[in-house]
Amino acid sequence: MFENATVSLLIFIIVYLFIILEKHHRAVITMLGGSATLFLVFRDPLEALVKYVDFNTVFLLIGMMLFVSVTKRSGLFHFLGLYSIRLSKGNVSSFFLSVNLFVALLSSFLDNVTTILVFVPVTLVVCDTVDLNPVPFVISEIISSNIGGTATMIGDPPNIMIASAAKLHFSDFVVNVAPAAFLTLIVTLFFLSLVYKKEVFKRVPIEIVKGFDPRRAIVNKKLFYLSITLVFVVLVLFSLQKILGLESFEVALFAGFFSLAFLEKKEIESVLKEIEWGVIFFFIGLFLVVGGLEETGVLEKISQFVSRMSGGNTERALISILGVSGLSSAFVDNIPFTATMIPVIKKLTILEPEIFSDLRPLWWALSLGACLGGNGTLVGASANIVGVSLLSDRKHVTFWEYFKVGFPVLLISLLVSGIYLIVRY
Repeated sequence: MFENATVSLLIFIIVYLFIILEKHHRAVITMLGGSATLFLVFRDPLEALVKYVDFNTVFLLIGMMLFVSVTKRSGLFHFLGLYSIRLSKGNVSSFFLSVNLFVALLSSFLDNVTTILVFVPVTLVVCDTVDLNPVPFVISEIISSNIGGTATMIGDPPNIMIASAAKLHFSDFVVNVAPAAFLTLIVTLFFLSLVYKKEVFKRVPIEIVKGFDPRRAIVNKKLFYLSITLVFVVLVLFSLQKILGLESFEVALFAGFFSLAFLEKKEIESVLKEIEWGVIFFFIGLFLVVGGLEETGVLEKISQFVSRMSGGNTERALISILGVSGLSSAFVDNIPFTATMIPVIKKLTILEPEIFSDLRPLWWALSLGACLGGNGTLVGASANIVGVSLLSDRKHVTFWEYFKVGFPVLLISLLVSGIYLIVRY
């Protein structure tokens, strides 16, 4: 049995390197790293499992995966996509604005990949029908999905992790992070409309637009109206969880399994198979690997470095965390980065209790940086890869083509978020 910082740090570096290179499934990589940490670093592996694996996050993800899968079967998401087209009334700029607002709104409650899988195919059909270049619309939807996911506790995995670690609630994110995400979205859409002005400022015949009937998207009427009701109930429960004394995972598990109760047995089996177990095991392995760093004191040293960087200045600490999180998340997965930063920020209140007595502004800086950073490059977020792959039959978008739009968007996002954080906190 080895118990030292070198072993835990070496495991962490190897795991992180393999995640970046994407040479193997990341769930396998992190579980191997987590298993190695259990064997080589912890004295009591069972105690470490209970201490470092955040089961609130794990069960929250499982519950929301079930809920999204059932809701998707009703046709609700496809309905919203077609409805956004009807709202445009032949004005391409209105379609551009409405579809991106719908994408951002949907992404604030669903994972970004699901949102992209719902909207991009619909967008491609529209662009083919009215002879528009789909690239500006797909890229803008990718960017809007990442911004929308920033706004709420359940919109993006980093927020789920932050909420669980810091004992924050759904309403905390709505009040503190959503305004910054909304401002960022507005400024970003204005920027994108200028970049893609040749396509955005067009008109198409209203007769063509009327051909897109949202009602055709409804697969199961009973399930459709049930899904709308459940979405409303879940949002209310998340909003009132602090008053009701509920944990996030309780709401998610209730929503997931209650929605399952309205399906046939065969459909239930199909939905259960759709749970992304790779994501779940990825999180478990990652929690153990990062737990090894905390157990051996490595994270405390990183916290001391961050504290020295801040120079005893809260504003400098906010901007440092925002900038580092945003730029790092553009090139590496924001989930392991967030998992690493959470215990680092936690330790700041121990190192500098007078300066960092209230860590909440730092949590908002980490949330904004980690979530918005995904827009910077093609590999910054899973939604980016999925969206571009759906577009590949019509146009191949290279890393650099995306970078020329995505990285300026990232810089704009960090500027808007930085101003917001300094003015508000």
